[in-house]
Amino acid sequence: MGHLLGLQARVSAPSPTLRERVKDVVVIASSSRGGSSLLAEILRRIPGLLHFHGEVNPFFVLAGLAFPESRTGSDRLDASHLALEPQVRALDRLLLEDCGLPVDDLTAPDIRSRFIQRLLWRLAAQWPGLDVRPDELEDALDRALRTTTPADASGLHLRVLLALRPRHPGINPYYYDIARDRVREADPTIPFPDGPHADRVVEEPPFITPPPTRPPSPEELEHHPLVIKTPSNAYRLPFLAGFFPRARFRVLHLTRNAAASINGLFDGWRHLGFFSHPFPGRLAIPGYSDVCGPWAADWWKFDLPPGWEAFTHRPLTEVCAFQWRSAHEATLDFLEHRPVDSHRLAFEQILEPRTRTDALKSLAQWLGVPLEAPAATEIFAQLPVIMATEHPRNHRWLERAEMLEPVLASPPLRDTMRRLGYDDVPDTWL
Repeated sequence: MGHLLGLQARVSAPSPTLRERVKDVVVIASSSRGGSSLLAEILRRIPGLLHFHGEVNPFFVLAGLAFPESRTGSDRLDASHLALEPQVRALDRLLLEDCGLPVDDLTAPDIRSRFIQRLLWRLAAQWPGLDVRPDELEDALDRALRTTTPADASGLHLRVLLALRPRHPGINPYYYDIARDRVREADPTIPFPDGPHADRVVEEPPFITPPPTRPPSPEELEHHPLVIKTPSNAYRLPFLAGFFPRARFRVLHLTRNAAASINGLFDGWRHLGFFSHPFPGRLAIPGYSDVCGPWAADWWKFDLPPGWEAFTHRPLTEVCAFQWRSAHEATLDFLEHRPVDSHRLAFEQILEPRTRTDALKSLAQWLGVPLEAPAATEIFAQLPVIMATEHPRNHRWLERAEMLEPVLASPPLRDTMRRLGYDDVPDTWL
């Protein structure tokens, strides 16, 4: 951790903090596997919004504001944590440095230098203990740019990783959000992994492949909404509202029906990624610990809601239902008790071609960045597949309908579904 913070300090230049500058914050509150990665990618294509490179969990880890250092026993943070001044200052610095706007050209020396420094930081976060020298990365980037361009962020990252592997064979591109076929075609000798990539996690796999960015100007920080996407933030809303004391604080509540989300979580628990918290020998989750290898007795996946301890020996479907319901109940409870501006968006509206354009136009209007219908249509036409465990298709959960039926029939879960505006007709659950 110290190596990462030291690297971040070299990247960062003294400047006013993010908390002092930002005047408009929008937190996407959702469950894991609820569509937030795709929504964030859509929003990145709308001018006038600011973003981080990916999820913000790594910065909470490094700042000492994540489990277990937070001492809440879960992903929960509240306003009392704002009194932890060293941790809050560290988080502020980390977030400021990561905020950026994408560019597709690496010829400018300052953009290239920023990209290399961010790659160094990401590699250290993704592979704890790895120490790639700047000159190594410079050479790897030069070699990668001979066969690809910055506009192809996944391809550029893949080529950089392949160039680094001879000296750092522990780097495995299969842990990145890169199509498996693309990795296999680039180098069929790379072994397909089984299990966690390290014994501790700063960034959860699949690792992101962000494009080059430039830092936002002071004017952009002050006038453009900053969008924050990380499912665990459903349990941090009171903290985040206080973390930005000078900003208008808004919540974009992204919902998805329980059947589709729980099915996606089930896939993710049995996927090679999404490792979040090591609990050596503490897990005996039927459907996971007994089928995924010896490491599945040790590793929790996705977010860590309050009360997770009661689910370390429950069936995987119940664990997934617990994670889905906990995230939405935390969001609903926050919105009921705090007078903040919010907008609810059903992910089904984004999936359905007949409703997606109007849904995106309505969202853009709420965000304050109006979007015309042709531009919205073009955004959807260009979207890549993001963080998928299976090829996306509607009603995929029906393949496990019999297995999911007991948790979907649970009265507390049905109550949450109704609070989110979903009816009891499975045909509408995309």
